[in-house]
Amino acid sequence: MSFSRMVSLGSRLAMVCICGSIWVSGTGCASADRVQQLETLNRNLNAEKTELQQELYDLRIGSQSHRERLESLQGQLSTKDMLIANLQSENDGLEDKFSKLQRIAENIADRPPGPVLGNTKALPAALDAALQQFAAAHPDAIAYDPSNGALKWKSDLLFALGSDIVKQSARESLQAFSTIMNSEAARDFDLIVVGHTDNIRISQAATKAKHPTNMHLSVHRSIAAQQVLREYGVPAERVGVTGFGEYRPIAPNDTDQNRMRNRRVEMYIVPHGLFGSSPASAMAITGRDDTVK
Repeated sequence: MSFSRMVSLGSRLAMVCICGSIWVSGTGCASADRVQQLETLNRNLNAEKTELQQELYDLRIGSQSHRERLESLQGQLSTKDMLIANLQSENDGLEDKFSKLQRIAENIADRPPGPVLGNTKALPAALDAALQQFAAAHPDAIAYDPSNGALKWKSDLLFALGSDIVKQSARESLQAFSTIMNSEAARDFDLIVVGHTDNIRISQAATKAKHPTNMHLSVHRSIAAQQVLREYGVPAERVGVTGFGEYRPIAPNDTDQNRMRNRRVEMYIVPHGLFGSSPASAMAITGRDDTVK
């Protein structure tokens, strides 16, 4: 209720009270009809007075309700302002963390590709010769670097785009490589399988459901290659897996040809026991517990 409205009602109520008093006080010398008229008028004035008093009371109650409502809304607004400030602070913190992680990822991507692991022990001549002969037999699919005991498979020849299922056509080379790893010449060496991808983000829903990121895809492909090697007799405790996603390119991801080069699976032949020789150590590398229970 506005202040002017309350003043108006108060004035009307005061006028009714005054008029009632005047009329009542003036009934002493009036005739019977006049007295009856004055009594009727007095009753009417009293009724209007009561009505105005009730209306004034209702308006006061309404005004109090409006004030309480206003205070409540002001409290809610203050709470919302605090919530917005807190959310803004959290958002600033998340943006700062994202920026730091992005810088870390960029730093990783800018590092020289290089091998994941370098050999501390030269490969035996027989093993080196077998690997060179193996790579020469698959020149379009495999490259061998004798300086660090690394073999590089082109992912597009091992897997369909966005898939971690080894192509049937690639199994022949993996079987031949398994024969080398199971030979006497390789008995003192283990194998680390490393997956890499290009920098194209996974977008298809079906693929993303299985491989949420390129990092997932690179590791899943390493695991798939390891499983095929196991099928061909290479013990699980001799094969570890890892992946670098798009963060270790060997060429700029600026053309289809370069991106194809970056999609690769590397296998590093390393000295046996480099990661420990116990079953527990093997499980830490492979992610599986193949001990007999």
